[in-house]
Amino acid sequence: MASVWDEAEQDGVGQEVLKMSTEEIIQRTRLLDSEIKIMKSEVLRVTHELQAMKDKIKENSEKIKVNKTLPYLVSNVIEGVNKDSYLILETLPTEYDSRVKAMEVDERPTEQYSDIGGLDKQIQELVEAIVLPMNHKEKFENLGIQPPKGVLMYGPPGTGKTLLARACAAQTKATFLKLAGPQLVQMFIGDGAKLVRDAFALAKEKAPSIIFIDELDAIGTKRFDSEKAGDREVQRTMLELLNQLDGFQPNTQVKVIAATNRVDILDPALLRSGRLDRKIEFPMPNEEARARIMQIHSRKMNVSPDVNYEELARCTDDFNGAQCKAVCVEA
Repeated sequence: MASVWDEAEQDGVGQEVLKMSTEEIIQRTRLLDSEIKIMKSEVLRVTHELQAMKDKIKENSEKIKVNKTLPYLVSNVIEGVNKDSYLILETLPTEYDSRVKAMEVDERPTEQYSDIGGLDKQIQELVEAIVLPMNHKEKFENLGIQPPKGVLMYGPPGTGKTLLARACAAQTKATFLKLAGPQLVQMFIGDGAKLVRDAFALAKEKAPSIIFIDELDAIGTKRFDSEKAGDREVQRTMLELLNQLDGFQPNTQVKVIAATNRVDILDPALLRSGRLDRKIEFPMPNEEARARIMQIHSRKMNVSPDVNYEELARCTDDFNGAQCKAVCVEA
């Protein structure tokens, strides 16, 4: 018996274990297995945290190396810095006003020149001023010709100014930014000028692009002495627009198309050469143009072959293009 105790002590088994019953030994074994599993999971957790810390140290080391390659700061740029040391790590993307981002037309315009009736001369002038310089820039450079920076379309409401601008953007496959003049009239000082500045910056980033400013007379009226803060803010917005029109070269892939119903009240500074170079008049449609407009808007309809478009055009003497379309849609 003594030899059994001696062998048990040599094997590391205590006398307490030898005195246990079989069930107690099984229970003790299960308890030890559970403790071993807990210890193993703890070891795995510590190993995982250690690896994560090593990866973070390596990442920070690489960022510090990148930081050393930036020799100086650039104004008006947003930088990402280390939260502890404030070391500049990288340059962040430019932020734009959410209102300017909303002006960008996500879906490319689908209008074609064939959807426009009675404006053949205006289409030709807009193609020469906008489409050709954007699609065949090298031809203008070879000839040494400076293409127009912008185009002003003027005429009564409903004569196709906005429609032709969208068709022009579709032909150039350019980014289309649509600004409305009343949108640029803001309550706070400098807010309207900031919108204009951000719109041109976004257009340059997404070039080739076309900026379409509808209802230009909302911000482009002739300057006069006024003590009202609202009038002065509108004039500040127009001055920023003049500055932006002077700020980019004619051969850049950014073009401005403006539209207005009241060309007589626009400031002469907007209309001078070098800003809105080309002026295109949109008159009321004549009889032939009215017939063509109604044919275009009724070609997808189930129309009787007895419809006389020439007679309809004679009956709509004072109608503009939008009203001719309404005749077809509401018939």
